[in-house]
Amino acid sequence: MLKATHAQRGQTLPIWAFGSLSVLVLLVMVLNYGNMIRWQMRAQNAADAAARGILAAQTSQWNQTSMLLHAATVEEYRIRYLVNDLNEVINGSGGCNDKADQNDKKSCDGMYLNLRSQYLDAVSRYTSLVQLMNRVSTPTQQDQITTLKAALAQYQANCGQPNGGDCAFTYTVIAASPRNDSYVENVYADCCAFVIGGGTHGSPKTDLSPLQVEVVACANVPSAVPSFFTFTAPGFAAIGRAAATSIMSTQEFLYAGSIINPTTNNVFQPTEYPESSDGSAALKDNDANYRIDYGGNPDNPLNQGNPATSDGKYGFTYQPKDEGLLVATGWWTSMPIRPFSGALTTGQFACR
Repeated sequence: MLKATHAQRGQTLPIWAFGSLSVLVLLVMVLNYGNMIRWQMRAQNAADAAARGILAAQTSQWNQTSMLLHAATVEEYRIRYLVNDLNEVINGSGGCNDKADQNDKKSCDGMYLNLRSQYLDAVSRYTSLVQLMNRVSTPTQQDQITTLKAALAQYQANCGQPNGGDCAFTYTVIAASPRNDSYVENVYADCCAFVIGGGTHGSPKTDLSPLQVEVVACANVPSAVPSFFTFTAPGFAAIGRAAATSIMSTQEFLYAGSIINPTTNNVFQPTEYPESSDGSAALKDNDANYRIDYGGNPDNPLNQGNPATSDGKYGFTYQPKDEGLLVATGWWTSMPIRPFSGALTTGQFACR
């Protein structure tokens, strides 16, 4: 008897069709999932950049204030010396010659004229710096919050440009408030000796408190899978949520009259001879009573005097009797932190 084995051949076609369809569905799911991940990463990057960028409304103001304060401090230090020098040459002391003609470099009269000119210039610069510092430091924290919201709107408007955001997203400030916590409050000038301001103030003024800001970037994204007959894959919302805060990221601690400026190969604040018309010492003792020293390392050949003392362990420290200009400051920037506003609803932010 013959067996009809050929009758079973057609049964593989439905299996192959359903298998191919299953593979196609899985491929679509993988593509769609990959697209979602890509957009989510893009949304998070957009939110991170916006949150950190708009905090420049505060950090830039504080950095500008620090720079102006340092410049004004140098001028004030210089003025104190000039007033003392003027008093000495008026009384014919300090080494000047009160009998010499004013054109003589050692003449008390000539030194007085040079010192007077230097004093008036220093006072003029100091006045300008204080006025500028007043304008820079005037904005309150509420002004800063208003400015950073305006900056985010400008960031949105300039999308696609070097100073703009990602055009695919709408940006929303969820919260902006003072950061009230116990970290990054103490700013130490060095490891062992100095603490700026004597430590953390328990209740700092609101305008002097670091801000924290939270931003959401959102976009409605269509499916990466094209429509097929009557089937259209649903889209999704790509949402990035980020927060950042202002923080002093670096500390600057130096003796301005001793540390070398790598740009000029000289100390940051070299010795000055304001009593001389050509900026050089007029007397054999290197004008010990008239020159303006900014102090520092006594072993540095570029330092003319007013040495600091060293214990050979922690570096150089000033005693009250020593003279010199000590710079102890820092530079502010932003850093990412965890979002702090709790659970959000879709009504709290816009989505493009």
